[in-house]
Amino acid sequence: MGFDRTLLTILIAFVPILIWRGPKTRALPLLLLFLAGLLWGTSARRATGRCTAAAADGAEARVQGYFVRASADGASTLRTPCGEVRVYTRAGAPPEALPVSVEGRWIRSVRPDGSTSVYLSASSVEETAGGGVPWHVRLRSQVRGRAAEALERRLGAQAGVASALVLAEREGIPRELWEAFARSGTAHLLSISGFHVGVVAALLSALLAATSPRRRAAGVAVGVWSYVLLIGAPTSATRAAWMTTAFVLGRLRRAPSRALGALGLSMLMIALLRPSVVGGAGFQLTVAGTAGILIMSRWMLRHWPAHPGREKIAPAVAAGVGASVFTAPVLAYHFGQVPLLSLPSSILLTPLIAAAVPGVILTIILDMLHIPGAQVAGAGAEGLLHAVTAAAAKIGALPGTTVLLTPREAALLTLGALLPMALPVVQWRRRPAVRAAVSVLTACAALWGGQAALALAGRGTLEIVAIDVGQGDAIALRTPRGRWLLVDAGPRGFGGSDAGLTRVVPYLHARGARRLEAVILTHPDEDHAGGLASVLGSVTTRAVIGPGVSIGQAGHMDGLAEARREGVPWRRAAAGDAWTLDGVHFRVLHPPAPGPGGARGPDAPAPDAPNDWSVVLHVRYGDFTALLMGDADERVESLILRTDSAAATGVTVLKVGHHGSATSSSAAFVAATRPGFALIPVGARNRYGHPAPEVLARLREAGARTFRTDLSGTIALATRSDGTVTVRTAR
Repeated sequence: MGFDRTLLTILIAFVPILIWRGPKTRALPLLLLFLAGLLWGTSARRATGRCTAAAADGAEARVQGYFVRASADGASTLRTPCGEVRVYTRAGAPPEALPVSVEGRWIRSVRPDGSTSVYLSASSVEETAGGGVPWHVRLRSQVRGRAAEALERRLGAQAGVASALVLAEREGIPRELWEAFARSGTAHLLSISGFHVGVVAALLSALLAATSPRRRAAGVAVGVWSYVLLIGAPTSATRAAWMTTAFVLGRLRRAPSRALGALGLSMLMIALLRPSVVGGAGFQLTVAGTAGILIMSRWMLRHWPAHPGREKIAPAVAAGVGASVFTAPVLAYHFGQVPLLSLPSSILLTPLIAAAVPGVILTIILDMLHIPGAQVAGAGAEGLLHAVTAAAAKIGALPGTTVLLTPREAALLTLGALLPMALPVVQWRRRPAVRAAVSVLTACAALWGGQAALALAGRGTLEIVAIDVGQGDAIALRTPRGRWLLVDAGPRGFGGSDAGLTRVVPYLHARGARRLEAVILTHPDEDHAGGLASVLGSVTTRAVIGPGVSIGQAGHMDGLAEARREGVPWRRAAAGDAWTLDGVHFRVLHPPAPGPGGARGPDAPAPDAPNDWSVVLHVRYGDFTALLMGDADERVESLILRTDSAAATGVTVLKVGHHGSATSSSAAFVAATRPGFALIPVGARNRYGHPAPEVLARLREAGARTFRTDLSGTIALATRSDGTVTVRTAR
């Protein structure tokens, strides 16, 4: 560790030399810096990992430190003597920059990409006596707190957007508005980035206009770094600050620095000092976007036809095109979608944001210093931000604003576009228009070939997939001809977690599911319906089929609202409903159909018992049969055995009811179904004790091979019409 730090300190001394010598600098110092970054990254990971390396999954813990980032939605960062720890709290935002003691238990979870995430699920957060919090952390927290209060006083409803623009605090932005910005391709405008740092730099330069060029450059650099550190040093803002530093050093030595060289310096310094962020979307997006702007600006200024407005129009178009094109693969890889209206939306909203940011900063300064004029500045900024949010909401509401791309499709598009660059065809390579056309054609051909191969894979088989969504249900079904249905959409829990958005939609996109023939909602509880709104908003859906009961659960109501917005019909399911899709026969066994005039029959569940209303779905494909039980309990099982015993006799696959609860999977029901395979969607270390040991024992005695999502991750069963089943599991 000490050797790593020493080597890093020595090699960082080469940075001013690299900037000073300019483009003739040899590659050896760059190589040494890269090697130092590797060493630093290894030691930094070891330092951070010491806090959680020995943490046993589910073990009780007490950790002391102070929060450097407190979040109202539960995901906060605690700095401890051995590094930073991610903490989730249910009681709202913990105190920031105060010594605290956090009690809870360690949770180790495996992400879809196979990496391990360790965090502390807090049961209590108590302030402790004593110091331990550095003065600059306390000062930063106080300044940011007072600035946030000033925005609340002066900007009213737009205070959340203003906080995101200048303080890197996005918690005050409603979820619907944030999604509208994302669909319009302008979410990056709400994140502190080079654009915002550029606005701050321009303001500082104007304030220091009377000084000498060197003093003005140095003052801008100091002011920019003070601002970036004050807001917590977000990655994109840090990148912009390092680039500003490079330009200032160039000005001080009277030899302008190259823009791409300054970007390279910022990449190196972030990789050296904060190696953990390099693999994240924020770092990759800010680097890709900046590189695209710089490269496209140079190319357009070289090839744009000469006319009086060329110097003003070309850079703006180049910035939009370069940022959109270069960040598209990163957006597809991390988020599974690419906004189509990013360029026109950015051109429309960027000037408004550029005008609003100085007003927001001026409002904060005037309010904190009690100088008259804060009300006027705040009113002006509020008006501009109102126009921004209204425009983003209108654009985001337009149909077809995003295109869904899986990481595989993004890779195919990128490789297809780059392939012509390697072809030794000299004549057309010298013509930019021809080269661009060939790149587009090869990219489309690569994408079409990949999609065709994916569509052909698995033809002739029925797939039933229990997606790992934690303590909840989301069962995807793929018919032999590649059409998809979804039974339940996963939970939405504390801390803003939404399995529909983070697990179900990415899985469907990765499998090429562009449309759902139906979402069958077994019942309206949060662990089944919480992710419904996100699924309906992200995947074209032909219909939602549910039991026709609700007791006002938030996820269910949000799903209803999203279905209305998307024009998705909502139909009631009842015993006897049946349909066939690509040779697969579906039949609803429960809940009972209503009596004449909608009257409740003798077997109808109580209105306030949503589990008893669970839609039970029988699936048959040739000799293969499956029962998907939702959260049905023993009462429902007894009713099915009495009214439709043939459907519950000798099934191939049983999706066990209610996550293996002791109130379900009765001995009589398991004995009747005699499942060959049992699927149990269940969350690790859930507080309900699911699955119950007696249920597991019954399934084992019946000869079932039991698969659980808490142990195996996502479970996919593929079957042919002869009833043969293959099982794949994936973390």
